[in-house]
Amino acid sequence: MRSLFNQRTSRLLAWFLLALFCVAPFSTAVAAEETAPEESAADAGFWVANEHNLQSISVDLGIAGRFKLGSWTEVRISMPTNSFESPPSVAVIALDSDGVPVEVKAGVPETISGESLYRVPVKIGRRSSNLQIQIVTGQSGQTKTTIREIPVGKLAEPVQATQRWFLQIGSDMGLANALQRYGSRLGESTVLVPLTDPRQMPKAWYMMEGVDLIVWNANDPSEVTRFAPAQLDAIEQWLKLGGQFVMSVGAAGSDLIAEGKPLARFAPGTFDRVAEVRDTTELEALVGREARIDRAVGGAITVSVLKETSGIQRVVEGSRQASFPLWVRSAAGFGTIDFFGFDFTAEPIASWDGREPLLKILLEDISVRQDDSQSSNQSGSSVAHFGYTDIAGQLRMALDQFPGVRNVSFFMIGAILVAYLALIGPGDYFFLRRFNIRMEWTWVTFPTVILLASVGIWYLATWSKGTVLKMNHVEVLDVDMASRTVRSTTWFHLFSPDTKRYDVKIEPKAIPVANWNQLESWQGLAGSGLGGMSARQSISTVPTPYAIDFTDGDVTDGTLEQLPIQIWSSKTLMGRGWGEMSKVDNQPLNERESELIDGELHNPTDMNLTDCFVFHGRWAYFVPNLPANGTVQLLPGHSVQNTEKVLKRRRVQELSDGDSLWDRQSTDVDRIMEVAMFYSAAGGPNFTGLSNQFQSYVDLSSHTQGDRAVLIGKVERPASQVQIDGEPVAEGDSQTWSYVRIVYPVQRRSDSEIAQR
Repeated sequence: MRSLFNQRTSRLLAWFLLALFCVAPFSTAVAAEETAPEESAADAGFWVANEHNLQSISVDLGIAGRFKLGSWTEVRISMPTNSFESPPSVAVIALDSDGVPVEVKAGVPETISGESLYRVPVKIGRRSSNLQIQIVTGQSGQTKTTIREIPVGKLAEPVQATQRWFLQIGSDMGLANALQRYGSRLGESTVLVPLTDPRQMPKAWYMMEGVDLIVWNANDPSEVTRFAPAQLDAIEQWLKLGGQFVMSVGAAGSDLIAEGKPLARFAPGTFDRVAEVRDTTELEALVGREARIDRAVGGAITVSVLKETSGIQRVVEGSRQASFPLWVRSAAGFGTIDFFGFDFTAEPIASWDGREPLLKILLEDISVRQDDSQSSNQSGSSVAHFGYTDIAGQLRMALDQFPGVRNVSFFMIGAILVAYLALIGPGDYFFLRRFNIRMEWTWVTFPTVILLASVGIWYLATWSKGTVLKMNHVEVLDVDMASRTVRSTTWFHLFSPDTKRYDVKIEPKAIPVANWNQLESWQGLAGSGLGGMSARQSISTVPTPYAIDFTDGDVTDGTLEQLPIQIWSSKTLMGRGWGEMSKVDNQPLNERESELIDGELHNPTDMNLTDCFVFHGRWAYFVPNLPANGTVQLLPGHSVQNTEKVLKRRRVQELSDGDSLWDRQSTDVDRIMEVAMFYSAAGGPNFTGLSNQFQSYVDLSSHTQGDRAVLIGKVERPASQVQIDGEPVAEGDSQTWSYVRIVYPVQRRSDSEIAQR
């Protein structure tokens, strides 16, 4: 018994020592891992080459540690100015959505405290990729090269192309909590990022392209002064070209939005004074709260009062003689501003239980309402069947259908393979037997069959794919008459008959702007479907990068150089242009009863517009023709239809919530663009079953409300021309769809006029 006990004890002791031996190193490793410091962005990456013997370089990506996949962002590279004997050539290489490297060279650096700061625009198409920094000095033959590669995930966290990106400037106004408790998918699909360092803001608007909304709680004048004038100019330009902006001011209005102050450009009116408001009946009624705001902690609301406001006054307190607009929504170019005259973080608003419901109303106004169950089910089926969940993906699919390019089915390939095997095997044998030919002749017939089959297959491939470069081209030219802002958005797909590199440039032809800015780049597929930027993707077979060349000058001009396209493959590209017209004489349209409008429609372009519709409120007006540089009189009630009927192409009696007849497999470019350009007015995701988050700036539904009206018409030729290697694509080998939208100001009826009615 004792021996058995000793044996068991020995075994237990042995197992204990073995476990201790195994666990001890693991525990030590875990402890070491927990105590090891995290790798900083400056130390991330590795040197591929370092002929300049640099100790380190500072690399910063995006805004506040974020960037959006498939959108322009900024890389900031900082190095000691005395690190090089001669001025270096600095370039950044990033992967596009197909995994092909793209090179962008840096411009002239800024010199700050002995450091050279390079600001380089880039687009990143893959979240699990490296960013390569190249530094070259010297002349050809006697150059020094330094290359450092850094994983993009070590520099900044990517925002998915199907997510909304909200940038918060200033103190937290409670938007994060409102998003978390929001009763729809908006909270799940939105990334809210606070900006802690104003130096991370770009000085060019397009490097903020991925930001959907800027929320600025402007209650600290000293914080505002940290922004450079060029950064504020970039925010203003971003707003005019389609951004969304929310600003809350409060007691600091005289230092921030008064005439000549830094944020006056963002106020939808003229600053009048700072006042104390106690009567907040309208604001309380909006959020459904009975308790008075001034009784929450005591005291009145401090409000920056605007006069001569534009847009819609969502909440107005006081009387007609002394009114206090608390919330004003206004158009700014192609963007929108939501201005709050009070500070969300100051008492009594900060302690008011209606603050969060008010923010939820704001989020509902700036976003498309979605039915959770329907949208999630439709999104899942879209990925499974079509490979996309965004309407930009459907446009991409439609533009990939080229005239004269035929897809060979798997059935035909299988039939050809079976016939080929039959010919070189039993076919060859029975042929020789049938004509009594000696079997040795198979050394002639066998290669002859192979040769003929190869020629036939090559002829079939050439017949199905063609031998010339083909292009599908869509362009939307937008003109805002109030701000004289002009922008263009171009999507074009190239189909190459050979493996070749091309130089691509968009040349303006009929754009009413003297100093025109133009930017070309690749375009990725939003989502996690096959080929999507959020999906796992294979490594590209093209190691040599192509370039996006930015020319120096007063205008931005970025062109594609040496763009590689494989044989019988297509490449998805896009362009964005912008500028400002010279002064145009234009009178606003007039609003009558029931939101009907009349007035003179002026066409400031050199293009004849046909099949036009004017959208304002719930009404759409058909205008058959608007001549180039001409005018047409719009009469109230003439050729008027319901907006929803026009966009959904259904009778009003048949319209119902959740009823969708949208064909997500359709390749009708005209129909896709019609809905994409007025996505929210057409019903949004409840109608299409697709989101519109990747390129939401194309949607001008917000400008069909309030003091704006939008005309859309078709033109025969695009306002700009895509040139390949310096020449346009032949008309017979290209398809074009071109639209012009003109935003007109509308003189709305005053409250007194409405009361008299």
